Amino acid sequence: MERDLNTLFGMLEAGFYAVPEMQRYFVWTNSQIRDLIDSIYNWYPIGGIIVWEMPKSFLDEYKELVRPLAFGLPEENIRYMVIDGQQRLTSLLLIKRRSIRIITSSGEVERKVELFFNPVDEIFELGRKSFVKDPNWFNVTDVLNAETVYEILEEKAKLCGDDRITRNSVLIKKLDMLRDRLRRYPISLIEAKFNYSGDLLDLFEKISRIFVTINSKGTRIRMPDLVLALVGARVRKAMWVSFRDEFNTVLRELEEKGFKLSESVITRLYLAVLTGTTKLKDAREELDMKSEQDLFKSLKEAEKAMLHAIDFLWREAWIPSSEYLQSHYLLVTLSYLLHKDILSKNRLISEDTRRGLIKWLILASVNKRYTGRLETDLFEDVSKIAEGKGVNGLLDNLRLKSIPSEILEGSYDKCHLTLLLASYRSLQTRDWDLNRRPTIPLIGEIDPEELQIHHIFPRDLLEKEGKDQFVDDVANITIISNKANKRIGNKPPSIYLKELYEEDPELLKRHLVPTDAELWNVNNYEQFLKERRELILKYVANLL
Repeated sequence: MERDLNTLFGMLEAGFYAVPEMQRYFVWTNSQIRDLIDSIYNWYPIGGIIVWEMPKSFLDEYKELVRPLAFGLPEENIRYMVIDGQQRLTSLLLIKRRSIRIITSSGEVERKVELFFNPVDEIFELGRKSFVKDPNWFNVTDVLNAETVYEILEEKAKLCGDDRITRNSVLIKKLDMLRDRLRRYPISLIEAKFNYSGDLLDLFEKISRIFVTINSKGTRIRMPDLVLALVGARVRKAMWVSFRDEFNTVLRELEEKGFKLSESVITRLYLAVLTGTTKLKDAREELDMKSEQDLFKSLKEAEKAMLHAIDFLWREAWIPSSEYLQSHYLLVTLSYLLHKDILSKNRLISEDTRRGLIKWLILASVNKRYTGRLETDLFEDVSKIAEGKGVNGLLDNLRLKSIPSEILEGSYDKCHLTLLLASYRSLQTRDWDLNRRPTIPLIGEIDPEELQIHHIFPRDLLEKEGKDQFVDDVANITIISNKANKRIGNKPPSIYLKELYEEDPELLKRHLVPTDAELWNVNNYEQFLKERRELILKYVANLL
């Protein structure tokens, strides 16, 4: 079934579409929304939308298991369950309305997007303040909703003070083309044919099979994201709300500790604790045998394991929040290992295990574990733990067994933050706030919310020297307190590093910063980067 985009916009605003409550929330960035509209404008394929027309019997009994794409849509019109395509449909609704209220793991939020189109260059960019009065940029939402192109041109002419805009044939032609493509672009709606017999578990198993073969554009839901829906089918209906509330309580508790995680992360850990695997297909038989008490008990065990993992990250690697992790799914593996090998056996973490986990954390981060082959990586690692192979099994699964020098070249990523913090924990590195003398705190003693990524050579200094392209280099960053960062401000390193060195050379050495004062001069910036990179690489090699 094919519908033009104009018809689809009407159906979206009428509230025809809903998503399974257990499907993850809208997560696309505004950049992804921009790319979607760019594809539509260029008549590129954006993939089919898979929907299921829900029978009245399903809606009467399980309407609470689906939610509208956004708040404020007429829920009495809900007709189709979106099996694949939530991100694209919600993005289109957002472009049409500019602002919508949606639900996320942290509650109800307002989501906005300002997307602009340059008809001359035929490019799309996210909004900037300067675009409003720029005669070359037009708001896509305004173009879509205006009665005519001339209405848009007249408004822009008023803002710019240039009436010639209304007679510019290029602008007229390209804006007309944009409006035409945002109305006539064909959307493929693929209807899934399910014979619903009242068995909710069977229904979601059928939906799960679809995800085995789907390969649509953009981020899509995967089988483990349906676990909670399957659990909901296993517990009595009266218990479903309490289970859901308990699950949300776990999410909120973790967020309060600085780890704002998606439902998918917790769901995968829950599945591993409950069944010993992250593959829904393999877990199905095990899941069917679980009692209602088992389902709730496993959620508590997953929560306990995750809290211990968070504590381990802060205590042993000074990782204060999920913002410093290359992948949030590192927590799934770490938590499951602690559950399986430590907590369930009421054992202490041995020194070998502690050191092995730090090594794995660093190497898994620089290996970009779980950022590409998420399902495969998780399955491999959880399987090793379930087989009793422990942290050595996790290390065996890694492609890189050490840190090559090229990993420390170029702009920093979250894996480099993990690497630095773990090194600072081992080095017992102190802050750079000299106002705290005579006892300057360790980095690990600072309130996690007060930690700050600090550029050793400040941006302003590098910009003046034409070297700003290297400002975010891995070797130019360290982590200090917000107070220290403000105290240093835009001082050149030749001044403030000298002050720190004279106070105590260890303040620099334990941040793995070269102590040769010649290297603190901006003219020697490239050599500074080279030598600091070597210091980091040497220390991490010893740490591993």
